[in-house]
Amino acid sequence: MNAQRSTLGTLRSVGLRGALLSVVALTLAGCPLPPPVVDPPVPVPPGLAPGVAVEVVDVVFPEDLRPEVIFNLEDGKGNPIALGELTDARFILAYLEAAGPGDTAHYTSYTTSTEDPDRVPNSGDEAVQANYDSARIGGISRNDDGTYTYKFATAVPADFDASLPHQIAGQFRRTYPVDGQDYKFNLAHPFMPDGSKQDVATREIVDTQTCNNCHTRLAVHGDVRRDVQLCIMCHQPQSSDAQSGNSVDFAVMIHKIHQGAELPSVQEGDPYQIIGFGNSVNDYSHVEFPQDIRNCQACHTNAPQSDAYLNTPTLNGCASCHDRTWFGSPSNAPEGFEMHTGGEQVNNQLCSLCHKPTGPAPAPIMEAHLRPTSSPEAPGLALNILDVATAPVEGGQQLDVTFEATDKSGARYSDLTELSSASILVAYPATEIETVVRESVTSRPPGTLTPNANGTFTYRFAALLPDTGDTFAAAMDGRLSFEYRGETYTQGTATNGQVIFTLDGSAPVPRRAIVDDAKCNKCHDDLRAHGDQRVGVDSCVMCHNAGATDAARRPAEAMPPETINFKDMIHRIHSGEELEGDYTVYGFGNTPHDFTEIRFPGLRQECSICHVDGSTDLPLADEVLPTTVTENGELVEQIFANRAACTSCHDGIMPNVHALLQTDASTGIETCAVCHGPESETAVHLVHALAP
Repeated sequence: MNAQRSTLGTLRSVGLRGALLSVVALTLAGCPLPPPVVDPPVPVPPGLAPGVAVEVVDVVFPEDLRPEVIFNLEDGKGNPIALGELTDARFILAYLEAAGPGDTAHYTSYTTSTEDPDRVPNSGDEAVQANYDSARIGGISRNDDGTYTYKFATAVPADFDASLPHQIAGQFRRTYPVDGQDYKFNLAHPFMPDGSKQDVATREIVDTQTCNNCHTRLAVHGDVRRDVQLCIMCHQPQSSDAQSGNSVDFAVMIHKIHQGAELPSVQEGDPYQIIGFGNSVNDYSHVEFPQDIRNCQACHTNAPQSDAYLNTPTLNGCASCHDRTWFGSPSNAPEGFEMHTGGEQVNNQLCSLCHKPTGPAPAPIMEAHLRPTSSPEAPGLALNILDVATAPVEGGQQLDVTFEATDKSGARYSDLTELSSASILVAYPATEIETVVRESVTSRPPGTLTPNANGTFTYRFAALLPDTGDTFAAAMDGRLSFEYRGETYTQGTATNGQVIFTLDGSAPVPRRAIVDDAKCNKCHDDLRAHGDQRVGVDSCVMCHNAGATDAARRPAEAMPPETINFKDMIHRIHSGEELEGDYTVYGFGNTPHDFTEIRFPGLRQECSICHVDGSTDLPLADEVLPTTVTENGELVEQIFANRAACTSCHDGIMPNVHALLQTDASTGIETCAVCHGPESETAVHLVHALAP
């Protein structure tokens, strides 16, 4: 047990509620706490607004060949703003190189810097990196018509090709004098230096908004670079890292980062690292992509050229994930590399001959990236509950569940022995589950399974349900095995077929809406767990309820148990390396799962990434149970609902002490909503609001 858990246990045991009793008494007596002192709002001068935007009017190349960018500088409502409000302004200029045979076009910057390899001893050769022009704010002057001109410190070559597409990009930061907040803006402006009116070619293979499905708001290098079109101006083939020797070309670097722990090189013990600002070591060897990495469309969608990976495969693009495949001369293959099946490749010209999007071809891309469960060999499985019926018997209510098992064509399986497993779960009360019963229908079922004439099945539960007025939830899990390319794979059920019901026929009361599967699937593609057989949050919470722990899997030396209540568990998993304490859960096979290495790609304070509107408002619903941890029937820990929701992310000592002081453990009263309710000055949605 780590020090933090021990300390919190001590705090709980000494009864810190005493300091709060008088406050609770006053509140219950109708004397609410005084509101927090808040500074009065600063009046906003007419015509002034937050935000910042830069609009390019023209780019000219004077005789000295130092480009000049004429632009408008405006606030979020289109009002002109003073140059003095800018705290940062940087421009970069690049041209789009014509694509070679079988290749895609890349930007090449006119402004570069050379890394000094001596920053780290024995780090390798010099490395060139694309960079911003050096003039920055000092290069900006105001024009008589209210526009501004930025003059580059760097001159383009005398023989620069004005017929090639170019792009001006930049980053800008404005400190708004009214609220003191920093507002950021990224610019990407394609143009033709020769003034031709043709459509300007660009490189748009991924789209920022698609990245933000997982990253919330793409933000790197001090939260000021937020647009992929800005990223690729520096992160292109001419840029590399001197210390690690790794390319920082966007296509290579991003593929390798997202592959992370699954990179062949990493699995062989070679970490994937980039040395960043201030010689910081950025080690991506523990990154786990939250879905199958073969789903290229997770990133490559919605952009004008998002199909480039299919139509113009490249050595760099493919080798960034398959980084132990050698495309050079067989005689020079490094140790540990596997020779490319198609032999030596000196450039990208021949790649698309074998690697077409689909067949006929020796190695079609879609087929190579096909997930086994999406292959023609995968039979498919869906388990759907069609009816539930109950009848009173001695000791409770007898439950009969009628269900079907279908393949991907919709045809019913007539013999459940074709399945590897199938079970029915019943949990109650459905509004806030406390009890779950799971019975197998395929392997020595404790109840009675009856095949029906229409291809369905009816299963009579061995366990009796309590004769209550609760709403019950029933769902199924299951999977089957199949052969694909000479190997055996598992496919989980496509649906859990959950239904809710009551014993007396009254209208069932569903569980409150808290998170949305569609939001989860923006990152996870298809949220499922435990051998792919549990699908969606409604299935998860049946077992991962307020009293659930890992006690059954946790070894004695690692006790006490850890909560696996869905709320606590998911908050902590998504907090990952940001947690102050440990969160290790023991799972199947008594395997420890340490989640403190998880790197959540989004911004955790943006609760709407997962939550539906209003579900994070305090106080939580009355039916929400406290998180309870027991060991051998003895209470180890009980965390009331509001505190559990907050301290599963804010897990440090002080947030827990704060929450304990605002709780009367003897009555279960939490006063969190007094200060953090939806209408208060420190409401959850306000304190979690993203900076501009």
